[in-house]
Amino acid sequence: ALVLTALAGIILGMGMPTTPAYIVMVSLLVPAIIKLGAATPAAHMFAFYFAILSAITPPVALAVFAAAGLAKADLWASGWAAMRAGAPAYIVPFMFVYEPALLTIGDPWTTLHATITAVVGVVLLAAGLFGCLLRPAPMWQRALLVAAALLLIKPGWATDLGGLVLGGFVLAMQWIEGRRGAVA
Repeated sequence: ALVLTALAGIILGMGMPTTPAYIVMVSLLVPAIIKLGAATPAAHMFAFYFAILSAITPPVALAVFAAAGLAKADLWASGWAAMRAGAPAYIVPFMFVYEPALLTIGDPWTTLHATITAVVGVVLLAAGLFGCLLRPAPMWQRALLVAAALLLIKPGWATDLGGLVLGGFVLAMQWIEGRRGAVA
């Protein structure tokens, strides 16, 4: 339901500035998210994020196409590059709904734990998508980084531990490769 809501939010927000897109989403989509059991602040942040992301999502991507026009760059290549650069932002709204502690709803320790794992997860996701953590990563390391990121982003101790192990493994591999290159 959240994926369909996100797609509807992006489509509703295409071609609109952020504020009107958010207002449309609040009137149409936020009540449905709240009825599905999401906390009210999380539902509003979900809508707000996707109202903003509609500005960089092709095919309309008004902000990207305006910037590409100024830079005299290819419109479609710029749009897809903006989506790839903004990929972690497409996951953050889901994190708010599944872990309201990221919005400081709950006790301080849960908020701290959720924040740390979310930050590490987003960093690993960006590293996996762009192919560089400490150094350029081969495809198998990129796949492990994305898997580790998704595990860290999902709340729960077991998934967090799995994500940290996978991310730590790739980090150790890259550090060892760097040490071998420095010695050689």
